Amino acid sequence: MKKKDRFIGKCVDYTHDCLGVVKHEGTAVFVKNLILDEEAEIEIIKVLKNYCVGRVVKLIKTSEHREEPVCEVYKQCGGCQLMHMSQLGQKIFKTQRVKETLHKIGHCDVEVLDTIMDDVPYHYRNKVQVPFGMKDNRIVSGFYKARTNDIINQDHCHIQNTFSNEVTLRAKQLFEEYHILPYDKQSHKGIIKHVLTRYGTHTNEGMVVFITYKKKVKHLSHIASILASEFPEIKSIIQNVNERHDNVILGDEEILLYGEDVIEDTLLDKRYHISMKSFYQINPRQVEKLYTKAIEFADFKGDETVIDAYCGIGTIGLSLANHVKQVYGVEVVPDAIKNAKENAKRNHVSNIEFTCQDAGEFMLKCANEHKTIDVVMVDPPRKGCSELFLDQMTTLSPEKIVYISCNVATQARDVAYLQEHGYQAVIAQPVDMFPQTNHIESIVLLQKV
Repeated sequence: MKKKDRFIGKCVDYTHDCLGVVKHEGTAVFVKNLILDEEAEIEIIKVLKNYCVGRVVKLIKTSEHREEPVCEVYKQCGGCQLMHMSQLGQKIFKTQRVKETLHKIGHCDVEVLDTIMDDVPYHYRNKVQVPFGMKDNRIVSGFYKARTNDIINQDHCHIQNTFSNEVTLRAKQLFEEYHILPYDKQSHKGIIKHVLTRYGTHTNEGMVVFITYKKKVKHLSHIASILASEFPEIKSIIQNVNERHDNVILGDEEILLYGEDVIEDTLLDKRYHISMKSFYQINPRQVEKLYTKAIEFADFKGDETVIDAYCGIGTIGLSLANHVKQVYGVEVVPDAIKNAKENAKRNHVSNIEFTCQDAGEFMLKCANEHKTIDVVMVDPPRKGCSELFLDQMTTLSPEKIVYISCNVATQARDVAYLQEHGYQAVIAQPVDMFPQTNHIESIVLLQKV
């Protein structure tokens, strides 16, 4: 096959990121926005060594799971990938993806329950960082076109919260009014890089962060005052200074322009302070379902000692503390541990102890001290667990491991390691933390054999 060739094909499978797979003349062709069992006229747009990339020219047979995307820039924007698919279609895809990944990479045929979906799959993101740029002598803001640095101008994103949409739009209007230009990556001129917003869904508290290339920005404090007066939800406005020329979003210097440097939100009846850099799950509705299911999998009796590994600001450990005897939380980020300790005090939880240390080294320390650990709750970053961590966790030999992950591929890799070292995967539960996207959160319960 060569570029611009056209043929009639049928979608027979999906890639891990939900591209439709079409087989033609013995070659796999990956096609965006094509749903399983659909037939279409397809044009080849890229030819690679082991596969081709195609695009839909015309749909011939349409799936019952196809829906018209509510977003007018869906096809250009790289933020969502599944808005053309019904909730049932997304549920089927995400459940199957977890099942196949655990089987192929994790080498286990564990029971995978149906994905727990979000009842309201829009306006769920409580943290948004919107890039700013210039186009046709006007300020634009929105998300990047897939695999590019081109901003798709959009003032209303259907997956971010209403507060963030409205505040970001108003900030853009004020930047135009006061002639504060966006930063340009090529010339290194301009001021505004991103506007970051955080929102407490249960408390209606909002944070706004202006990420700027320079420290001194004329009129910025006045703009902060205008936003604070127009949006009573705003409890915090911060300027973050980032003089770097790479893709790192946040800089190290923070200047408080209004209010406090944190907002507050609740999660499973616990209250949390959230700073600009705090890790806090972006979908508050679904994270409560996620943690509730993880606690259910652990089946606590009340006398257990638990490690909450990669604990962040302590949300998992604090959520389960009432169900167990003792919790040890470990996290390598100092600010996160500081927040976690404050959150424990705020919620009057006394049976939890937080340590700032590499999780693998902490497990080694626990193993050397011959600590008795009954359950390990682990929620690592996308890269998964280190081999040191996994090795020392098996040395500690807890009865149960509840493994939560936003990357089922690295989770499956680690599950394979654990199954080779005395554990058996029992059950898995996908949770749709990221509706309209191809991302998925997964819980796997492992028990000592």
